[in-house]
Parts: sequence; structure tokens; C-alpha cells
Amino acid sequence: MKISIILLLATFFTGIVARQRRVYIYQEINPAEWIIPRTDTLDYSFGLYQGQNALLMKRKLANYKSASVAYPKGLRFRDGIIEADIAWTGKQNGFVGLAFRVSDEHHYEVVYLRPESSGTINAIQYMPEKKADFNWWDYEANKYQANAILPLHDWIHVKLVVKGSSVSVFVNGQAKPAMVYPALDSSLSAGSAGYWLGNSEAGAYRNLKVTVWQ
Repeated sequence: MKISIILLLATFFTGIVARQRRVYIYQEINPAEWIIPRTDTLDYSFGLYQGQNALLMKRKLANYKSASVAYPKGLRFRDGIIEADIAWTGKQNGFVGLAFRVSDEHHYEVVYLRPESSGTINAIQYMPEKKADFNWWDYEANKYQANAILPLHDWIHVKLVVKGSSVSVFVNGQAKPAMVYPALDSSLSAGSAGYWLGNSEAGAYRNLKVTVWQ
């Protein structure tokens, strides 16, 4: 009898948890439903990269203070899971990543990859962005970075698990996180989630999936 009650309660609470999760899948992007930057110095298109349909972001003018985000309108993310496939498609200075808790183009948190720094402490970087200029130099301490093995130009599957003040970063399906950062910026509490291109030439992005824990 006690076992039956426990199983019943477990089923009940499992159902509650399931109902509190909403999953958003963005395999195709409708530009009218997204914020995607297009300026004199930055452009985007939809095309193939390594045989896969992708959003292709390209920076026309090199600027070490440049960073750009592309994200769906109306999505409100605080805690949950963000997954996508990203690739660096340029020739030098490769910085591509995922942004979350995005309120606008200058206020968000980001985890980005540096494929050229594969196998070093600089391979993965976390930082909060709260200025018009991309101020990466303020977050160069080791506590903001982590080691990972990254392919230079191939697709990389990235999963971020965001909970409260922490983010765990998983790369290419590995069971153990490559990075756990425990002190997210409390002033960036909620917002959208999407793709990020740093001060580099180009990036390719596909298969954004966002699980929101409510």
C-alpha cells in the first residue's frame, strides 16, 4: 500500500515538472519573428554550410569591439537548456557562441567558443555584455574561461544548462560539462536566447532548441 502511494505521488509530481517545461524549436527562422542584425558592417543570409541549412552571419568590417546577437522575439528565458549547432567559418579570430537572457543587442549573457584556441584555457569564454562596445578584455581571467577540444571549422553542438546563477557548458554531446561558471550576472535576469557572433568574420548557426523551466 505504501509503495502504491509513493508511486502515485511520484507520478503526480513528475507530471507537474513536465508541465512546467516548454520547448521551443527553431529549425527554420522566419526573419519577421526574429531580431537579426543587418547593418553597414554586418549582414546575414540563409544558405548551406557543410551541406546543412544554416543562418550565416558575416561581418563586413573588422572591429575588435564588435559583437552581435540574433534571437527570436517573444521568447522569455531565465532557467533551462539551450542547444544549437554552431561553426566558425572565417579565416582568423573565430568567436562564435550562444547568448541567453537577452533583453536587447547590448544586454545579455554569452558563452562563446574560440576554435583557434582548442586545447587551451581560452577555448571557452563566458561574459556578460552590458555596454555598446564588446568589452571582452574585462573577462580574460581564468575563472571566466575553460579548456575544450574544438574542431576548427566543423559543426560544434553546444548545450548550455542555465539554473539560477550558474551555467554548465557541454560540447559535442559529452556527458561531463567542459565548463561550469557559478556567478552569472544578477542584473541580467531574463530574456530571449539565440546566436552570437563576436569580433570575427563569419559564423554559421542551426538547430536552436530552447527548453524553458517555468
